[in-house]
Amino acid sequence: MFVDPRVAHGRAKFELNRSPRMFAEERRGKITEVIVKSLEDFTGTPNRRGLMRLLERQVAPRLERLGLEPYVGALGNLEGLFVNFTTMSTEHGLREFQLQLSVPDMALKSFATNIIKPHAVARCMQRNGVMSLMEIERETSTAFVFARAFRPLAMLEKWKQAAVPTSSGLFVGEMCDNDDIYLNTYIRPVISDRPSRWSKFAALFSTMPDWTTAQIHEGSDLLQWIIDHIRALRETAPLAERFPFLLDPYQGINDPLDATWNAAHASADAQMTSPPQPTNSK
Repeated sequence: MFVDPRVAHGRAKFELNRSPRMFAEERRGKITEVIVKSLEDFTGTPNRRGLMRLLERQVAPRLERLGLEPYVGALGNLEGLFVNFTTMSTEHGLREFQLQLSVPDMALKSFATNIIKPHAVARCMQRNGVMSLMEIERETSTAFVFARAFRPLAMLEKWKQAAVPTSSGLFVGEMCDNDDIYLNTYIRPVISDRPSRWSKFAALFSTMPDWTTAQIHEGSDLLQWIIDHIRALRETAPLAERFPFLLDPYQGINDPLDATWNAAHASADAQMTSPPQPTNSK
């Protein structure tokens, strides 16, 4: 059962507004503070072994106390500390940031990689019949994990559009100039009575396991499954050959409820920006 578009937009605005707009910058600043303090207190030998031990025994535990889940080890051709964290705001929606501190140069980098736009958040709530971010966390968290595999795939195959499957649906969007994935909307082709070119794309991932909450939170099982699944699919043909429209610029498809949806969007925006009205007192 779908939620009324007006309700979904209003709830999405409310939920996304619960976090300060500068939350991401503040979080990155706190992480930097932890790292700098750990380096200042470090008295060991500043070689690879000593620095990796510092990250594992000093920096990582302090970041864990901030509610983060750092990984210390090798990732691709880099070695050091890596951590992903998500922020939210009414302006940007949900954004996943990746922070990395490489050894031995101890270069600290932080950047956003994948974004679920506010419209996609509202659509996900509406099309799953719920009214809170917590109730779509399974969908958004799965999307962020899978997007880590789809981003390099999209760059390799030169996609202009992008889609990331979840347990119940599909986030759809575009590749931006800096190769970030912007997920602009959310659909559920399986239960839709409208034909969609994304239906066959979504069907490729219909064998997705029924992930537990712990697996989604930890992420490694999901990431390994999607990497293996994509690799198996590409043995037959690249996804861009299966779906040539991935190479075309993103265009939103009109929905029969667009008029109602756009009105709900405008109403939610107006409620967020209008000043409070004075009340009469006797």
